[in-house]
Amino acid sequence: MPLLRNNTPAPDFSLLDHEGNRRLLADVRHERALVLLFFRGAFCATSRRDLLAWSDIHERIQWLNAELVAVSVDPPDELSRLKASLQLPFTLLSDESFEVSRLYGIYESDEIEAGPQPHGEPATFVLDAGGRLVYSQLQSGPKGAAPANEILLMLLFMHQHGGLYWETS
Repeated sequence: MPLLRNNTPAPDFSLLDHEGNRRLLADVRHERALVLLFFRGAFCATSRRDLLAWSDIHERIQWLNAELVAVSVDPPDELSRLKASLQLPFTLLSDESFEVSRLYGIYESDEIEAGPQPHGEPATFVLDAGGRLVYSQLQSGPKGAAPANEILLMLLFMHQHGGLYWETS
């Protein structure tokens, strides 16, 4: 799978959310900027810590007319428990087959003694209101997540420019 490039359309997908409802990329984006987080899973303490950090800035993300969703290979019922236990204000999506993770070039973890298999390593993508990729960071391990303040600055720029990062011709 070739790496995704900025200023190209993000791969479309259809996944179940934490309530078992089918969600398309267009459903979660709503023609707004979108922060798309891929996390290792509910089993991972680092993932839970990172999700809580994103939860802390979720209101600012929405104020910038953007949305945030997080994806893991956990089944919807596990994601529902995780969302409730951490009181997360954003949607969690289930990629049990790892199919969407592969579309986005997520590194498949070689750690087979913990978590569901296969599970991916963390990644962060930002899409503009037109559905084009603005930013991507793929990690080969659980540490070193994208800094939220950097993401907020990108969202602020897009908010000031009609939700877009690049000018359209």
